Amino acid sequence: MKIEKEEFEQLIEQHRGVIERLVYYKIPIKEDAEDILQDIWLIAYEKVNLLREKQLFKAWLIKIATNACYAYYRKVFKSNEVALDKDLEKSYMKDLGSWRVGRSVEENVMEVLEHLKEEQGKVLQLFYYYQLPIAEIAKRLNLPEGTVKSRLSAARKNFRKNYPYFKDEKGDEEMKKNIFPEISPLITIEKVDAPEFEVRCMQDTGYFIRPRVGEHVSVAAYDFTTYPEMKKSREWQITVEGKAKIHGIECIEAKVQFAVHSYNYYFRETEDYIQTLAAWELDEQGFKKLSTFLDDDFWAYWGIGEDNCGEAILRKRRGDIEVKEDGTLYKAQIEPHNYDIVGRYKVTIGQKSYDTIRHIYFNQHDELVENYISKEGKNILFRRFNKYNWQVGKEEGYSKPWTEMFPETDRIILNGEIYVHWYNCLPDYIMDEVVQNSN
Repeated sequence: MKIEKEEFEQLIEQHRGVIERLVYYKIPIKEDAEDILQDIWLIAYEKVNLLREKQLFKAWLIKIATNACYAYYRKVFKSNEVALDKDLEKSYMKDLGSWRVGRSVEENVMEVLEHLKEEQGKVLQLFYYYQLPIAEIAKRLNLPEGTVKSRLSAARKNFRKNYPYFKDEKGDEEMKKNIFPEISPLITIEKVDAPEFEVRCMQDTGYFIRPRVGEHVSVAAYDFTTYPEMKKSREWQITVEGKAKIHGIECIEAKVQFAVHSYNYYFRETEDYIQTLAAWELDEQGFKKLSTFLDDDFWAYWGIGEDNCGEAILRKRRGDIEVKEDGTLYKAQIEPHNYDIVGRYKVTIGQKSYDTIRHIYFNQHDELVENYISKEGKNILFRRFNKYNWQVGKEEGYSKPWTEMFPETDRIILNGEIYVHWYNCLPDYIMDEVVQNSN
């Protein structure tokens, strides 16, 4: 079958987004990913006339991209300049992927890393967990390659000495008692006159959970009833059920279980980002509807970050949102799933106080989220705001502007428009601390 140059270019443009998403997800280093993309376009151009049917072009192009990524990793592994300690590698990588009820073995491995000197734990994690070559680790840590080699050698010895490391788990309950009260504890938020701190937050916004097998969290939402009282309206559980692969990319499957419905989503943790790869839920006919990062409709609900790279683990001020002297916000262009850090705050829940940074996140459909993140990198409090005219006049039954529905709740002014506080979400690990602090 003969495909002319002009038609080939049209086909490439038609599927460019799919291939870029695939490569950026598989290759964590952006510069390398861009080089691989150029190789893919060249291979496709040189071999396009070997394709038998034009309808197979997309699948054929994805196969080329997948093979190019595999070739990249084969090259990376061959470039490792330090001989692997096979016994250590086998034990370490096996345990990272294993788990048992109530606690993941990976968690124990990570605890050993945390007990090592920071410089050793970092090198070991980059080499074995993220499988980066010595040269790339040296580049990331701004160190000579010889220093990386010596640290890796010392880290191997210390890891072997301290592992296996298991905490005494006698008396642990298999399931926590319901600790969410019917009425929300009092929550106060005070601006702190201090610089915003930077922190690594390994949790996905709104989910309060890290993509590691065996993780589990319960969450409760509190809506306004009689201001300022907030009553519990619903609870749900998020459980990481196991490992999965989406288009050949290893990830974690999590189930979000509400009282009457559930859905599953798939996400992973890279060195720099939390990435969502897919999600499914049952449609009205009872069929599972799966959407992945290669589907065009996926990004309207799940895509985050530049080049759809995911949400940055390092939470810091980006400068995308301007905070004016009167506390109102300005952002030149509002897009779904954009976010920024705007200010430092003391959040008090009951009698327990937290030093936090305020994370502003733009959801789709004129929704805005405040998320407060502690110095320990945990999501403390999630607050949902709706634009004043959110869904007014639509079939959902919201007949009045939100300024009238909740006349006394907090407001955020963004680009001169009012966003109204609707509800809060609290995770069980925060309620645990609040209850303990009140006793």
